[in-house]
Amino acid sequence: MTKTIYVPQGYCARLTTATKSYGIGGLYTDGISTCNILACISNDRIVLAHIDNQTLFFWNNNLKQEIEDIKDLREIVIISRENETLVKHELIKLINSFKPQLSIIEKEIDLTHDGIYISFDQQNNHDIHPNLKKYPIRSREGLDLIHHPQEQEIEAVQKIHQIIGVDAKLKTKEIPNKNFFIFDGRAWEPMDKAELAIDNSHSTTCKEINFFKKSDSYIVVQGKLWGILKSMEGDMPFYEPPEKLATQVTPYMEGYLSNFDPSLLFKRNLKDMINSDAYRPETQEDKHFKENLIKILYKNKDVYSEVQDLYSVYKNTTPETKFRIEVTREIHTFSRHYQERKYYHDLKLKYKEIENQATTLNEQAVEGYKNNNFQSAADLFFKAIQLYTCCSMKNDPKLASLYYNCGRSLQQLGEYNEAKFFLNTSLILRENYIEPRPTAEIEKTKKAIDECKKAQGQPSTTWVESLSISRTASNFQGLGK
Repeated sequence: MTKTIYVPQGYCARLTTATKSYGIGGLYTDGISTCNILACISNDRIVLAHIDNQTLFFWNNNLKQEIEDIKDLREIVIISRENETLVKHELIKLINSFKPQLSIIEKEIDLTHDGIYISFDQQNNHDIHPNLKKYPIRSREGLDLIHHPQEQEIEAVQKIHQIIGVDAKLKTKEIPNKNFFIFDGRAWEPMDKAELAIDNSHSTTCKEINFFKKSDSYIVVQGKLWGILKSMEGDMPFYEPPEKLATQVTPYMEGYLSNFDPSLLFKRNLKDMINSDAYRPETQEDKHFKENLIKILYKNKDVYSEVQDLYSVYKNTTPETKFRIEVTREIHTFSRHYQERKYYHDLKLKYKEIENQATTLNEQAVEGYKNNNFQSAADLFFKAIQLYTCCSMKNDPKLASLYYNCGRSLQQLGEYNEAKFFLNTSLILRENYIEPRPTAEIEKTKKAIDECKKAQGQPSTTWVESLSISRTASNFQGLGK
């Protein structure tokens, strides 16, 4: 099964026809509310962007640049939810300002759907576009999703910045750095620090952050966010009622404050709920459920499964009361938040396993290279690249080394064009992303590229250096680190 890149809200990703060789076949996003999905299609590139009001308000130049960079742009499709027109109108206005002749296809999806998938493969039976498919709410069936390694932090900060820090942006007119582009068809982009932590460089934002405590429960965080939004009414257009936006941002804010700990937050919020005077048992069954729930919540371990078992028995064997209705609502909410946080917790463990698999393949490939089994080495290095593409970013030295090693193996086989592709990719990563700058490795990579060109009868590259480089460590042209 081919893998699918997940695009978070407020971000954009692209695939090229060459990406298929990496085992990646499409782009996907979901959670659409007032946001719009922008899909751009050309013969050799597809782009998917999840556009919210902040993107249009603060980062429209990033979006404009991405659209303008698409050669032979064939179609643009804008997908919105039923009756959600404000973001769509602003998005169309923006595109028309620099691409007035471009035809824009407008589509709506009903309230039972919130996911959009795009690929180069076309479908005959479709209701949006041959290259696009809609997905029901909370259904990702058939999608083998891969996520940015820092997606949980990225998504939380992006959501939080819909409220926290907005006042400072309006006052200073300063737009924080944002890497709008998250995947370029080959690797995950490393994110700027401002996308991984709340920007507290302005005194107004500091006051907003200090308004919160790490120990704040869900209901407390929700109330504080609502209060901040109410204080900004009239200064910035909000496309949703303040209370609705506050509710959407609350789980991200409390997660950010508590290091996204799924068990801690689940127990804390249920304790806050069940001990509140607002939730008073009405029957003996209600009382027993409350007593048993409290006992479970004070255990020093993850109690999610125990709570579900207790609740299932209670729900199926007791008469309906106001207490049961209200408790059911809260348990469903906090269980959903737990599952979302646990998903990322498990994802990080999975990425560790994938990295270990890639390391094993790399070790096998190095052994093959040493034994002059260059074809086997090239195949194994490329398999390791495919795995590492899922779980690492462009600033990871291991990814650059894998590209270099694969290129060197292909060079030994006389496949110079392919070798140059992998070596050039390694050079791009080493020169532009890896810190501290790996000077010796850069020189080794340039030398290998020139060797390929020489073997093809091509002139060597005149490399332009910004620093004085010592070449004493770059004479050995074996494999990279």
